[in-house]
Amino acid sequence: MNSTESTTVKNDTAANPPSNGRETLNIGIVLPSEERHPVGWLATRALGTEIEWRNAPAELQWFVPQTATSRWTDDASLNISRLPENLDELEHDVDVLVGFELAKTTSEFVVDPTSVDLTLHDATGLLRRYLQPDPSDATHPAPALKESILVDIDDDTSDTVAAEVARHARSRELPITLIGPPDNQTRFATKLKDHNQTSTALDNDLDPEEFGAVVQYAAVIVTSDPALHQLANALHGRSVLVGDTSDNKELQRALWSAASNIAILESDRTLEERVSRLAEIVEQTALLRLNRTITSRSASQERERGEQSRQLHEQQSIHWRQQRRRAHQSIDALRQELLQLQKELDVARDDADNTRQALRAQHNRLNQLETEIARRDQGPARLQRSVDWHSVVAQIERDALRVLRWLRSQLGRG
Repeated sequence: MNSTESTTVKNDTAANPPSNGRETLNIGIVLPSEERHPVGWLATRALGTEIEWRNAPAELQWFVPQTATSRWTDDASLNISRLPENLDELEHDVDVLVGFELAKTTSEFVVDPTSVDLTLHDATGLLRRYLQPDPSDATHPAPALKESILVDIDDDTSDTVAAEVARHARSRELPITLIGPPDNQTRFATKLKDHNQTSTALDNDLDPEEFGAVVQYAAVIVTSDPALHQLANALHGRSVLVGDTSDNKELQRALWSAASNIAILESDRTLEERVSRLAEIVEQTALLRLNRTITSRSASQERERGEQSRQLHEQQSIHWRQQRRRAHQSIDALRQELLQLQKELDVARDDADNTRQALRAQHNRLNQLETEIARRDQGPARLQRSVDWHSVVAQIERDALRVLRWLRSQLGRG
Protein backbone atom coordinates (compact mmCIF):
# COMPACT_ATOMS: atom_id res chain seq x y z
CA MET A 1 0.00 0.00 0.00
CA ASN A 2 1.46 3.36 -1.07
CA SER A 3 1.34 6.29 1.31
CA THR A 4 -0.93 9.28 0.66
CA GLU A 5 1.67 11.92 1.40
CA SER A 6 1.31 15.65 0.79
CA THR A 7 2.44 17.29 -2.47
CA THR A 8 5.67 18.54 -0.88
CA VAL A 9 6.56 15.14 0.43
CA LYS A 10 5.70 13.58 -2.94
CA ASN A 11 8.05 15.94 -4.75
CA ASP A 12 10.86 15.11 -2.33
CA THR A 13 10.34 11.39 -2.67
CA ALA A 14 10.12 11.68 -6.46
CA ALA A 15 13.61 13.16 -6.50
CA ASN A 16 14.96 10.52 -4.11
CA PRO A 17 12.57 7.55 -4.18
CA PRO A 18 13.02 5.24 -1.18
CA SER A 19 14.03 1.70 -1.98
CA ASN A 20 11.30 0.19 0.14
CA GLY A 21 8.50 2.08 -1.59
CA ARG A 22 7.12 3.99 1.40
CA GLU A 23 8.03 5.91 4.52
CA THR A 24 8.99 4.00 7.65
CA LEU A 25 6.07 3.75 10.08
CA ASN A 26 6.59 4.91 13.67
CA ILE A 27 4.51 2.58 15.85
CA GLY A 28 4.12 3.08 19.59
CA ILE A 29 3.40 0.07 21.83
CA VAL A 30 2.04 0.50 25.37
CA LEU A 31 3.34 -2.16 27.76
CA PRO A 32 1.18 -3.35 30.70
CA SER A 33 2.16 -1.96 34.08
CA GLU A 34 0.32 -3.86 36.81
CA GLU A 35 1.48 -7.47 36.78
CA ARG A 36 2.63 -10.02 39.32
CA HIS A 37 4.83 -11.68 36.68
CA PRO A 38 5.96 -10.21 33.33
CA VAL A 39 3.68 -12.50 31.31
CA GLY A 40 1.66 -9.69 29.76
CA TRP A 41 4.85 -7.71 29.26
CA LEU A 42 6.34 -10.55 27.20
CA ALA A 43 3.07 -11.07 25.30
CA THR A 44 2.88 -7.37 24.38
CA ARG A 45 6.50 -7.42 23.21
CA ALA A 46 5.76 -10.46 21.07
CA LEU A 47 2.71 -8.71 19.61
CA GLY A 48 4.78 -5.61 18.87
CA THR A 49 7.39 -7.75 17.12
CA GLU A 50 4.66 -9.34 15.01
CA ILE A 51 3.25 -5.95 14.01
CA GLU A 52 6.73 -4.67 13.18
CA TRP A 53 7.42 -7.70 10.98
CA ARG A 54 4.09 -7.53 9.18
CA ASN A 55 4.29 -3.75 8.59
CA ALA A 56 7.98 -3.45 7.71
CA PRO A 57 9.65 -1.05 7.37
CA ALA A 58 8.60 0.12 10.82
CA GLU A 59 10.20 1.40 14.01
CA LEU A 60 8.77 0.61 17.43
CA GLN A 61 8.63 2.95 20.39
CA TRP A 62 7.77 1.50 23.78
CA PHE A 63 5.71 3.28 26.43
CA VAL A 64 4.50 2.61 29.96
CA PRO A 65 1.77 4.54 31.82
CA GLN A 66 2.72 7.33 34.18
CA THR A 67 1.48 5.28 37.14
CA ALA A 68 3.56 2.21 36.24
CA THR A 69 5.48 0.94 39.26
CA SER A 70 6.64 -2.51 38.11
CA ARG A 71 10.37 -3.21 38.18
CA TRP A 72 10.32 -4.11 34.47
CA THR A 73 9.89 -0.47 33.48
CA ASP A 74 13.69 -0.25 33.72
CA ASP A 75 14.15 -3.04 31.15
CA ALA A 76 17.58 -2.30 29.70
CA SER A 77 16.81 -4.05 26.41
CA LEU A 78 14.14 -1.49 25.46
CA ASN A 79 14.08 2.27 25.11
CA ILE A 80 11.00 2.88 27.26
CA SER A 81 9.28 6.25 27.69
CA ARG A 82 6.52 7.39 30.01
CA LEU A 83 3.10 7.73 28.43
CA PRO A 84 1.83 11.30 28.81
CA GLU A 85 -1.55 11.86 30.43
CA ASN A 86 -2.70 13.64 27.28
CA LEU A 87 -2.07 11.21 24.44
CA ASP A 88 -2.43 13.99 21.87
CA GLU A 89 1.09 15.07 22.85
CA LEU A 90 2.34 12.00 20.95
CA GLU A 91 0.56 13.01 17.76
CA HIS A 92 3.77 14.08 16.04
CA ASP A 93 6.01 11.42 17.64
CA VAL A 94 4.23 8.27 16.53
CA ASP A 95 2.05 7.45 13.57
CA VAL A 96 -0.06 5.02 15.55
CA LEU A 97 -0.24 3.97 19.21
CA VAL A 98 -1.21 0.39 20.14
CA GLY A 99 -2.19 -0.64 23.65
CA PHE A 100 -4.61 -2.84 25.57
CA GLU A 101 -5.30 -0.18 28.20
CA LEU A 102 -6.43 2.54 25.78
CA ALA A 103 -10.02 1.47 25.09
CA LYS A 104 -11.55 4.74 26.37
CA THR A 105 -9.24 6.94 24.29
CA THR A 106 -10.84 8.81 21.38
CA SER A 107 -7.62 9.89 19.65
CA GLU A 108 -7.58 9.01 15.99
CA PHE A 109 -4.10 7.47 16.08
CA VAL A 110 -4.80 5.04 18.95
CA VAL A 111 -5.60 1.39 18.16
CA ASP A 112 -6.83 -1.07 20.81
CA PRO A 113 -6.23 -4.75 19.94
CA THR A 114 -9.52 -5.65 21.60
CA SER A 115 -11.23 -4.00 18.63
CA VAL A 116 -10.41 -7.19 16.68
CA ASP A 117 -11.21 -9.44 19.67
CA LEU A 118 -7.52 -9.89 20.49
CA THR A 119 -6.92 -9.89 24.24
CA LEU A 120 -3.70 -9.90 26.20
CA HIS A 121 -4.51 -13.49 27.17
CA ASP A 122 -4.69 -14.41 23.47
CA ALA A 123 -1.40 -12.67 22.69
CA THR A 124 0.35 -15.06 25.07
CA GLY A 125 0.08 -17.69 22.34
CA LEU A 126 2.60 -15.68 20.28
CA LEU A 127 5.32 -16.43 22.82
CA ARG A 128 5.78 -19.93 21.43
CA ARG A 129 7.62 -18.43 18.45
CA TYR A 130 8.97 -15.40 20.33
CA LEU A 131 10.71 -17.37 23.13
CA GLN A 132 12.75 -19.77 21.02
CA PRO A 133 14.80 -22.43 22.87
CA ASP A 134 18.24 -21.25 21.75
CA PRO A 135 17.85 -17.56 22.77
CA SER A 136 16.12 -18.64 25.98
CA ASP A 137 19.02 -20.97 26.76
CA ALA A 138 21.47 -18.10 26.38
CA THR A 139 19.50 -15.86 28.77
CA HIS A 140 18.79 -18.43 31.48
CA PRO A 141 19.98 -16.90 34.78
CA ALA A 142 20.91 -20.20 36.47
CA PRO A 143 21.83 -23.10 34.17
CA ALA A 144 22.40 -25.36 37.17
CA LEU A 145 18.70 -25.07 38.03
CA LYS A 146 17.35 -26.14 34.65
CA GLU A 147 14.92 -29.04 34.69
CA SER A 148 13.75 -28.25 38.20
CA ILE A 149 10.33 -27.99 39.82
CA LEU A 150 9.45 -24.29 39.70
CA VAL A 151 7.04 -23.33 42.49
CA ASP A 152 5.37 -19.92 42.35
CA ILE A 153 4.79 -18.98 46.00
CA ASP A 154 1.98 -16.77 47.23
CA ASP A 155 0.32 -16.19 50.59
CA ASP A 156 -2.07 -19.12 50.20
CA THR A 157 0.40 -21.87 49.26
CA SER A 158 -0.73 -24.73 51.49
CA ASP A 159 1.03 -27.56 53.30
CA THR A 160 -0.55 -29.99 50.84
CA VAL A 161 1.33 -28.36 47.96
CA ALA A 162 4.60 -28.57 49.90
CA ALA A 163 4.02 -32.26 50.69
CA GLU A 164 3.20 -33.22 47.10
CA VAL A 165 6.03 -31.14 45.61
CA ALA A 166 8.49 -32.75 48.05
CA ARG A 167 7.20 -36.23 47.17
CA HIS A 168 7.44 -35.56 43.44
CA ALA A 169 10.94 -34.10 43.76
CA ARG A 170 12.09 -37.12 45.78
CA SER A 171 10.60 -39.66 43.35
CA ARG A 172 12.07 -38.01 40.23
CA GLU A 173 15.24 -36.69 41.92
CA LEU A 174 14.58 -33.12 40.79
CA PRO A 175 15.70 -29.90 42.51
CA ILE A 176 13.10 -27.40 43.69
CA THR A 177 13.31 -23.69 42.83
CA LEU A 178 11.10 -20.97 44.27
CA ILE A 179 9.89 -17.63 42.94
CA GLY A 180 7.76 -15.10 44.74
CA PRO A 181 8.05 -12.75 47.74
CA PRO A 182 11.05 -13.59 49.97
CA ASP A 183 8.94 -14.02 53.12
CA ASN A 184 6.65 -16.51 51.38
CA GLN A 185 9.68 -18.38 50.03
CA THR A 186 11.12 -18.69 53.52
CA ARG A 187 7.88 -20.12 54.92
CA PHE A 188 7.52 -22.59 52.05
CA ALA A 189 11.17 -23.67 52.37
CA THR A 190 10.51 -24.46 56.04
CA LYS A 191 7.55 -26.63 55.03
CA LEU A 192 9.76 -28.48 52.56
CA LYS A 193 12.36 -29.15 55.26
CA ASP A 194 9.67 -30.92 57.27
CA HIS A 195 9.54 -33.38 54.36
CA ASN A 196 13.36 -33.67 54.13
CA GLN A 197 13.59 -31.57 50.95
CA THR A 198 15.60 -28.44 50.25
CA SER A 199 14.90 -25.62 47.80
CA THR A 200 16.72 -22.80 46.04
CA ALA A 201 15.29 -19.28 45.75
CA LEU A 202 15.73 -17.58 42.40
CA ASP A 203 16.70 -13.95 42.23
CA ASN A 204 13.87 -11.44 42.48
CA ASP A 205 15.45 -9.11 39.90
CA LEU A 206 14.88 -11.34 36.87
CA ASP A 207 14.14 -9.37 33.73
CA PRO A 208 11.33 -10.53 31.43
CA GLU A 209 13.64 -12.52 29.12
CA GLU A 210 15.25 -14.34 32.06
CA PHE A 211 11.84 -15.06 33.54
CA GLY A 212 10.70 -16.48 30.21
CA ALA A 213 13.82 -18.68 30.03
CA VAL A 214 13.18 -20.02 33.55
CA VAL A 215 9.62 -20.94 32.59
CA GLN A 216 10.76 -22.38 29.26
CA TYR A 217 13.22 -24.86 30.85
CA ALA A 218 11.32 -25.81 34.01
CA ALA A 219 10.55 -29.51 34.39
CA VAL A 220 7.22 -28.74 36.09
CA ILE A 221 5.60 -25.45 37.12
CA VAL A 222 3.33 -25.26 40.17
CA THR A 223 1.41 -21.99 40.45
CA SER A 224 -1.90 -20.45 41.45
CA ASP A 225 -1.45 -17.59 38.96
CA PRO A 226 -3.62 -18.17 35.83
CA ALA A 227 -1.37 -15.89 33.74
CA LEU A 228 1.76 -17.91 34.52
CA HIS A 229 -0.19 -21.12 33.94
CA GLN A 230 -1.28 -19.81 30.54
CA LEU A 231 2.32 -18.89 29.64
CA ALA A 232 3.58 -22.38 30.56
CA ASN A 233 0.77 -24.01 28.59
CA ALA A 234 1.63 -21.86 25.56
CA LEU A 235 5.30 -22.91 25.74
CA HIS A 236 5.23 -26.60 26.75
CA GLY A 237 2.20 -27.53 28.84
CA ARG A 238 4.15 -28.72 31.91
CA SER A 239 2.14 -26.70 34.41
CA VAL A 240 -0.11 -27.38 37.39
CA LEU A 241 -2.68 -24.75 38.41
CA VAL A 242 -3.28 -24.99 42.16
CA GLY A 243 -6.80 -24.16 43.28
CA ASP A 244 -8.23 -23.34 46.68
CA THR A 245 -9.81 -26.79 46.95
CA SER A 246 -6.99 -28.89 45.48
CA ASP A 247 -6.37 -32.00 47.59
CA ASN A 248 -3.28 -34.21 47.69
CA LYS A 249 -4.59 -36.84 45.27
CA GLU A 250 -5.61 -34.22 42.71
CA LEU A 251 -2.22 -32.51 42.97
CA GLN A 252 -0.40 -35.82 42.71
CA ARG A 253 -2.24 -36.73 39.49
CA ALA A 254 -1.70 -33.26 38.05
CA LEU A 255 2.04 -33.34 38.80
CA TRP A 256 2.57 -36.71 37.17
CA SER A 257 0.46 -35.71 34.18
CA ALA A 258 2.43 -32.50 33.69
CA ALA A 259 5.77 -34.25 34.22
CA SER A 260 4.87 -36.86 31.61
CA ASN A 261 4.76 -34.04 29.04
CA ILE A 262 1.59 -35.39 27.45
CA ALA A 263 0.06 -31.95 26.81
CA ILE A 264 -1.06 -31.36 23.23
CA LEU A 265 -0.19 -27.82 22.21
CA GLU A 266 -2.88 -26.86 19.76
CA SER A 267 -2.43 -23.47 18.11
CA ASP A 268 -5.38 -21.10 17.91
CA ARG A 269 -6.23 -20.92 14.22
CA THR A 270 -8.04 -17.62 14.65
CA LEU A 271 -5.06 -16.01 16.38
CA GLU A 272 -3.14 -15.54 13.13
CA GLU A 273 -6.18 -14.01 11.48
CA ARG A 274 -6.75 -11.58 14.34
CA VAL A 275 -3.08 -10.55 14.48
CA SER A 276 -3.07 -10.05 10.71
CA ARG A 277 -6.23 -7.95 10.93
CA LEU A 278 -4.72 -5.86 13.73
CA ALA A 279 -1.57 -5.29 11.65
CA GLU A 280 -3.72 -4.11 8.74
CA ILE A 281 -5.60 -1.66 10.96
CA VAL A 282 -2.30 -0.34 12.37
CA GLU A 283 -0.89 0.11 8.88
CA GLN A 284 -3.98 1.85 7.54
CA THR A 285 -4.19 4.18 10.53
CA ALA A 286 -0.52 5.11 10.20
CA LEU A 287 -0.64 5.67 6.42
CA LEU A 288 -3.73 7.84 6.64
CA ARG A 289 -1.95 10.06 9.16
CA LEU A 290 1.14 10.57 6.99
CA ASN A 291 -0.73 13.54 5.45
CA ARG A 292 -0.55 15.41 8.77
CA THR A 293 0.74 18.99 8.83
CA ILE A 294 4.50 19.18 9.15
CA THR A 295 5.55 21.08 12.26
CA SER A 296 8.05 23.90 12.36
CA ARG A 297 10.70 21.83 14.08
CA SER A 298 13.50 20.34 12.01
CA ALA A 299 12.92 16.66 11.38
CA SER A 300 16.60 16.05 10.65
CA GLN A 301 17.62 17.56 13.99
CA GLU A 302 15.04 15.51 15.81
CA ARG A 303 16.19 12.35 14.06
CA GLU A 304 19.84 13.09 14.82
CA ARG A 305 19.08 13.76 18.49
CA GLY A 306 16.99 10.62 18.67
CA GLU A 307 19.74 8.57 17.01
CA GLN A 308 22.36 9.82 19.47
CA SER A 309 20.07 9.06 22.39
CA ARG A 310 19.34 5.62 21.00
CA GLN A 311 23.02 4.77 20.50
CA LEU A 312 23.89 5.91 24.03
CA HIS A 313 21.03 3.88 25.45
CA GLU A 314 22.10 0.82 23.48
CA GLN A 315 25.66 1.09 24.78
CA GLN A 316 24.43 1.40 28.36
CA SER A 317 22.01 -1.44 27.82
CA ILE A 318 24.75 -3.73 26.49
CA HIS A 319 27.01 -2.83 29.41
CA TRP A 320 24.28 -3.46 31.98
CA ARG A 321 23.28 -6.75 30.41
CA GLN A 322 26.90 -7.91 30.37
CA GLN A 323 27.26 -7.03 34.04
CA ARG A 324 24.05 -8.83 34.91
CA ARG A 325 25.11 -11.86 32.87
CA ARG A 326 28.49 -12.06 34.63
CA ALA A 327 26.76 -11.70 38.00
CA HIS A 328 24.30 -14.48 37.21
CA GLN A 329 27.11 -16.72 35.95
CA SER A 330 29.13 -16.11 39.12
CA ILE A 331 26.10 -16.85 41.30
CA ASP A 332 25.39 -20.03 39.37
CA ALA A 333 29.03 -21.15 39.59
CA LEU A 334 29.00 -20.58 43.36
CA ARG A 335 25.73 -22.47 43.57
CA GLN A 336 27.27 -25.43 41.71
CA GLU A 337 30.32 -25.39 44.01
CA LEU A 338 28.02 -25.31 47.02
CA LEU A 339 26.07 -28.29 45.69
CA GLN A 340 29.34 -30.18 45.11
CA LEU A 341 30.53 -29.39 48.64
CA GLN A 342 27.18 -30.55 49.98
CA LYS A 343 27.56 -33.84 48.12
CA GLU A 344 31.11 -34.28 49.45
CA LEU A 345 29.89 -33.51 52.96
CA ASP A 346 27.14 -36.14 52.63
CA VAL A 347 29.71 -38.69 51.42
CA ALA A 348 32.03 -37.84 54.33
CA ARG A 349 29.15 -38.23 56.79
CA ASP A 350 28.28 -41.62 55.32
CA ASP A 351 31.93 -42.70 55.61
CA ALA A 352 32.02 -41.51 59.20
CA ASP A 353 28.85 -43.46 60.03
CA ASN A 354 30.25 -46.60 58.41
CA THR A 355 33.55 -46.20 60.28
CA ARG A 356 31.68 -45.68 63.57
CA GLN A 357 29.63 -48.83 63.02
CA ALA A 358 32.76 -50.80 62.14
CA LEU A 359 34.52 -49.59 65.30
CA ARG A 360 31.51 -50.54 67.41
CA ALA A 361 31.47 -54.00 65.87
CA GLN A 362 35.22 -54.41 66.52
CA HIS A 363 34.75 -53.28 70.12
CA ASN A 364 32.00 -55.83 70.69
CA ARG A 365 34.14 -58.54 69.10
CA LEU A 366 37.08 -57.68 71.35
CA ASN A 367 34.84 -57.93 74.43
CA GLN A 368 33.66 -61.36 73.30
CA LEU A 369 37.25 -62.52 72.75
CA GLU A 370 38.34 -61.25 76.18
CA THR A 371 35.44 -63.05 77.82
CA GLU A 372 36.24 -66.26 76.00
CA ILE A 373 39.95 -66.06 77.01
CA ALA A 374 39.05 -65.42 80.65
CA ARG A 375 36.67 -68.38 80.64
CA ARG A 376 39.33 -70.73 79.28
CA ASP A 377 42.18 -69.48 81.53
CA GLN A 378 40.40 -69.14 84.89
CA GLY A 379 37.67 -71.74 84.61
CA PRO A 380 33.92 -71.42 84.62
CA ALA A 381 33.60 -71.16 88.46
CA ARG A 382 34.85 -67.61 88.56
CA LEU A 383 32.76 -66.59 85.64
CA GLN A 384 29.33 -67.52 87.02
CA ARG A 385 27.13 -64.53 86.46
CA SER A 386 24.21 -65.95 88.54
CA VAL A 387 23.77 -67.88 91.92
CA ASP A 388 23.48 -71.70 91.81
CA TRP A 389 20.52 -71.99 94.19
CA HIS A 390 20.49 -75.78 94.14
CA SER A 391 24.03 -75.90 95.54
CA VAL A 392 23.15 -73.28 98.18
CA VAL A 393 20.10 -75.26 99.37
CA ALA A 394 22.09 -78.50 99.50
CA GLN A 395 24.83 -76.82 101.58
CA ILE A 396 22.23 -75.40 103.96
CA GLU A 397 20.70 -78.89 104.40
CA ARG A 398 24.11 -80.39 105.17
CA ASP A 399 24.89 -77.69 107.72
CA ALA A 400 21.47 -78.19 109.36
CA LEU A 401 22.07 -81.96 109.70
CA ARG A 402 25.41 -81.31 111.37
CA VAL A 403 23.77 -78.98 113.88
CA LEU A 404 21.05 -81.53 114.68
CA ARG A 405 23.61 -84.30 115.21
CA TRP A 406 25.56 -82.08 117.55
CA LEU A 407 22.45 -81.19 119.56
CA ARG A 408 21.45 -84.87 119.79
CA SER A 409 24.86 -85.82 121.05
CA GLN A 410 24.73 -83.12 123.68
CA LEU A 411 21.27 -84.11 124.86
CA GLY A 412 22.28 -87.80 125.04
CA ARG A 413 25.14 -87.03 127.40
CA GLY A 414 22.92 -85.08 129.67
